[in-house]
Amino acid sequence: MKRIIPYLLPLCFVLVLTAGCVKQQDNPPVVLPAGNFSGTYLQIHLNPTTGKKDTTQGNLNIAMSSTTGYAVTGDTSKHAASHGSYAVDGVNIQFIDQTLPSIITKPPAKIHLAGIYQYGYNSPNLQIVFQNDTLAILYNMTAH
Repeated sequence: MKRIIPYLLPLCFVLVLTAGCVKQQDNPPVVLPAGNFSGTYLQIHLNPTTGKKDTTQGNLNIAMSSTTGYAVTGDTSKHAASHGSYAVDGVNIQFIDQTLPSIITKPPAKIHLAGIYQYGYNSPNLQIVFQNDTLAILYNMTAH
């Protein structure tokens, strides 16, 4: 056993040096979605008391710009027309809706594009998704 230890120490040293020299994989650049998008949204809400699902859907337009932020227009009968700023990190997109009241005592009557969502952007297609235990919202948009 005493004869093995002198050989293990240099081996461990070489492994540590080799691991430090391995090239790290670079992350691809984050592409900020920008432009005029149109498409559909679908909201599915599960009532935890009754177990029934309510769905809401419609057509929307979302204008997105790195300098001016975003604006939602289109069928606003069930989805709020809103605007604000947005930021992305490559996986998540956060919308800061300037039309929401600062203190919400009850949920808004209409759906707002606000909060943190997961997204996928492969120009010209943009998908924005939010999901938790009782709510799922999917935006399926295409640049035009």
